Amino acid sequence: MNPQFSIVTAKGGHRILMTADGTRVETPPVEHLAFYTGVGLLAAAEIIEWPVALLLMGGHILIGLTNRPALKELGEALDAI
Repeated sequence: MNPQFSIVTAKGGHRILMTADGTRVETPPVEHLAFYTGVGLLAAAEIIEWPVALLLMGGHILIGLTNRPALKELGEALDAI
């Protein structure tokens, strides 16, 4: 068993691709993992409540699952501010 790791830039972000014994596992984009980690740390430090953290993460996942151009344009407009 020799696992191989590579970083793939596709589907809207940098993803880690792990392959071992013919099985491929692809993580969510690294940028999303950083967001989830940050929200988790805020909740662990009791800066925000856990239900709020879970709602933020759930909303982020749902928006990532939808492929709507209007939402993407809105996100780009908010990033520009």
